[in-house]
Amino acid sequence: MADSADLLQLVLARGKAQGLTQIALAQRAGITAEALSRAKKAGDMRVSTLADLARAVGLALTLVPDSPLLEKIDSGTLFE
Repeated sequence: MADSADLLQLVLARGKAQGLTQIALAQRAGITAEALSRAKKAGDMRVSTLADLARAVGLALTLVPDSPLLEKIDSGTLFE
């Protein structure tokens, strides 16, 4: 499972691929560059802030079933 630091790195990489500086990414997400810097250093942030950053680069945070459960749900064997 990815933690918030891993997810933030994915968002930053997507922003970089789009030609965004971290300052521009922060502005698009409605946070300060300082807040982004603090989150990077701490390796942790609020889910809402991470969601705002993700949206700024065209991504969305989504919860999905854990893989073993998903396989059981898809196969119809969850309650067997």
